Amino acid sequence: MNSRERVMTALALKEPDRVPFMDFVDTAIKHQLMGPGEIDEAELARKIGMDAIYFVDYALPTFCKTPSGQSEGLAGGLSGETEFIGEGLIRTEADLSKIALPDPRQDSFYDPAKRFLERYHDSGLALYAGLRPIGMFNTIYSMPMMDFAVALRDNRTLIDTMMDMFIEWNLTVIEKIQQLGFDFIVGYNDMAWKEGPLVSPQVFREIFLPKMKTAADAIKLPWAFHSDGDLSIVMEDLLSLGMNAMNPFEPPCMNLKEAKEKWGDRICLWGNIDLVNTLPYGTVEEVEAEVKQRIRDAGKGGGYICATANSITHFCKLENVLAMTAAVRKHGVYPL
Repeated sequence: MNSRERVMTALALKEPDRVPFMDFVDTAIKHQLMGPGEIDEAELARKIGMDAIYFVDYALPTFCKTPSGQSEGLAGGLSGETEFIGEGLIRTEADLSKIALPDPRQDSFYDPAKRFLERYHDSGLALYAGLRPIGMFNTIYSMPMMDFAVALRDNRTLIDTMMDMFIEWNLTVIEKIQQLGFDFIVGYNDMAWKEGPLVSPQVFREIFLPKMKTAADAIKLPWAFHSDGDLSIVMEDLLSLGMNAMNPFEPPCMNLKEAKEKWGDRICLWGNIDLVNTLPYGTVEEVEAEVKQRIRDAGKGGGYICATANSITHFCKLENVLAMTAAVRKHGVYPL
């Protein structure tokens, strides 16, 4: 199998030739591996042992103060890079004019994605588009957290309006992006801490889930849902969105073996290598042992893609990153 076939087989809950590996990679790590200058993503993937590469320029931003303290700015979207997110700019309906997005109906808006696909079409890698398609993340983090909490009680119309704005924009992008030739979509929607979701299950079901389903229903390609934190209490609700994979099953708050037992017949499990201790502080031997265990926990029968518990961050030891991908190739060959 080539990499594309390997990934798509795992997303279909079948056994490929070996467990795939794919992940988001911080720019700092990319340059440590490839040197300064422009990065050829296919060369990076081959060097690091990844089976997929991504295009994230259409990941919808949040509207908040930037790290430098400017009064207005975007964070984490429409640029391919992510900044630390400051305090949201939207407090009342009067602030909604600050949500200014490019016109997704313009054909030229998709030229960067077309160039990406043209460049890497023959690479043999799986190619995916990273979006924030379902509106919850952008709504929450575009508001100061206290204002968001108060609006949940006193002004749900504001929250509804913001989500509708973000989802309407994404519906156009989803329609267009699916026509270009990507293999699958990843929807980034961080909605939980290690202790559980940012909102109660009841609030999630009443306010957010129905609107999220509107966007999810528009996705016809295979797709994965990403959120850090402990999603266990709302996992059954999330599965109603119809995704093909979940990522990253962050440890220790989510146990990959238990996830395989509960949901492995319905979704591909993607992720789970520890970012708190193992990758930044562990030894090469500890990294290999953890990868081997994760493959034992979730790889049997297919439907597992190995990755970190969020992304390959700048604070990971480079030797541990390479040990992780080498361990996948060593221990992930089917039959397990």
